[in-house]
Amino acid sequence: MAPRASSTDFSRLFMKSPKELYSEKFYDAMDIITQDLNDYNNKCNEIYVNDHKDKMILICEKYLRFLDKSASWSGVSSFYDVSLLLNYWIYDKLTNIYGDKNTNDINIGFGVLQGKWSTFDSSRLEQSYYEKCKPDHTKVIHEDWKDRKKLYDYYVNYDTLFTMVQGYPLKCEEYVEYFKEMVSVYKNFEGKCSPEKHNCPNFFYEFKNKNPVDKLKNLSCYPQIDQKITADTEARPSMRGDSLHSTVPKVGVPPHGVDGALPYSAGSSRDTQSTPQSSDIQTKVTNSVLGAAPVLFTGTMLYRFPGFVHSGEKGQIE
Repeated sequence: MAPRASSTDFSRLFMKSPKELYSEKFYDAMDIITQDLNDYNNKCNEIYVNDHKDKMILICEKYLRFLDKSASWSGVSSFYDVSLLLNYWIYDKLTNIYGDKNTNDINIGFGVLQGKWSTFDSSRLEQSYYEKCKPDHTKVIHEDWKDRKKLYDYYVNYDTLFTMVQGYPLKCEEYVEYFKEMVSVYKNFEGKCSPEKHNCPNFFYEFKNKNPVDKLKNLSCYPQIDQKITADTEARPSMRGDSLHSTVPKVGVPPHGVDGALPYSAGSSRDTQSTPQSSDIQTKVTNSVLGAAPVLFTGTMLYRFPGFVHSGEKGQIE
């Protein structure tokens, strides 16, 4: 069941999300059911789609709420591309309704939202944030869109993620499976996109210094990651004969700080359970992040590090 809230300013919805990582908090905030979604019902009831109009209306209402209530959210003026996060959210919703092979209905869905963007409030069309909220299917419709989304989410989450896992070994262990998956995703793009190709995502090259293969050696939980990759490689040798394990840094490299940090910037479905260290981690990680990057965590981006609960457990925002 979707969480409900009475407050609809997007910056507050974002801060109240219990998710840990930035992209997860964004997708979660987009999905929250708020009382005034009904304010956009008349506009969204006007849409024309081939099928599943009721589901498209809800997507439309959530999108218009973001369009209407995100101007004060500092995320729209950050250095990362919030437009890409937004379009991954839209595309994920449309593929859940129509399937990712049904390009006709997906394109119609994007067209419906583009129409709402262009007619919602003409006085905002010249505002910089408004352009970043424009639905654009060309940014996300690719055969490998799911992996592209995972990789971009990783880059967006980079600072928060590595601050958490470097400072807390138990938290690092919680992310072992995630890091293992990201090694696989990254190596897939590295194989396809080296040398540079026009059909590869620009962010692969832009954030190459943040690739998970190189960064794993900094983590206290690297031995566990290495063991899992080795075990998977032995169980399922790669088609080309070279293993993921062969590309991962070896155990024994001393840990050091995160370099090349992404300026604090499509939502993993991963949820984490409560641990005895949760409240301590929330306070200490927030303090360490603020100390490391004070400029990047200003205004509404000073969100709390949440407890580790499933999204379905969220209560109302007072």
